[in-house]
Amino acid sequence: MISILHVVVKIKKISTAVAYPTIPIIFLGGINPDRTPLYDTMGLAVTNKDETTRTETTIESTEGKTITPIKFLLDKQELTGLRGNQIIESVKTLMDKNNIKAKVKIESNNYGIFSGSSDSGLAALFVALNDVFDLKYSKDEILRFSMKGSESAGRSLYGGLTLSLVNEKPVKVIQLASEEDLSRISLFSIPFQYDSRISADEIHAGIIKNPHFHERVKKIPNWIDRIKKALKNDELVELLKTAEENIQNAHELLEGVNIRVRKPDMLRLCEQVTQMRKEKIEAYYLIGGGNLVTIATIEPFARGVAKYLSKNQWKYYEFKVASAPKIIKSQTL
Repeated sequence: MISILHVVVKIKKISTAVAYPTIPIIFLGGINPDRTPLYDTMGLAVTNKDETTRTETTIESTEGKTITPIKFLLDKQELTGLRGNQIIESVKTLMDKNNIKAKVKIESNNYGIFSGSSDSGLAALFVALNDVFDLKYSKDEILRFSMKGSESAGRSLYGGLTLSLVNEKPVKVIQLASEEDLSRISLFSIPFQYDSRISADEIHAGIIKNPHFHERVKKIPNWIDRIKKALKNDELVELLKTAEENIQNAHELLEGVNIRVRKPDMLRLCEQVTQMRKEKIEAYYLIGGGNLVTIATIEPFARGVAKYLSKNQWKYYEFKVASAPKIIKSQTL
């Protein structure tokens, strides 16, 4: 009598994606209940010279009969809290929609990121999920899921300089310029070690309380048109000038309701950026919601910015415009 041993082999897939953090060009302040922005916004994906400043997310998927509890580690710690639960639920929604039954382990680590990690984190997560489950989703389809965890994830997902169009239903993100198009832009990021930082949700809830918020919303199309025109004419200094003007307006509105992202040392650096321009160094500051000031310039002035910062004892990190996310590992075991 011949005995036949049936061996069930479970297919295991592994995918690793990298994505890059972002900084604002048109500051995103104010969101709807579904986390979509209240007005059109723009952002820039950035990284350091050797592209090691990034989020790296690895997903292991093993075939199963059900969706088991998802294990998610962020920087070696279990993902928790309201935002964490929302992200895990969005992963489950993706799996349910595609009738995927599997055991999933997610490990996400941020390397050298001072600000914008939620954008790169959500972009890397869903790009990796798209690959590990072989969904073949377009970026527009990935965007629907990634924005559930970060309202500005599209900036990282598309890379380069992006524009988010909120009047499109659903919200649409387009890349206006690639990292190659903006290779002449040099970025100098200076992080500040403050004990606390204001959350994105606090910023969104606070800025709309300023009575001048509606004036800002009315100005948004003009700022965007100026930036588009600057891109068309390859006038990158004008682009950076417009971005700083917009950033400054947003922070003034926040400060008008006692939300101070720009703390004293950050403001002192901003004043020195203004002084650079008086000395014919075309430099402009960009500040999001974190403890980071990024000084943006173009090649002819980069050396002057570096010397000025060193002279005034600012520790800076040289950055550049970054690309869209990349899959760096994809295999079936």
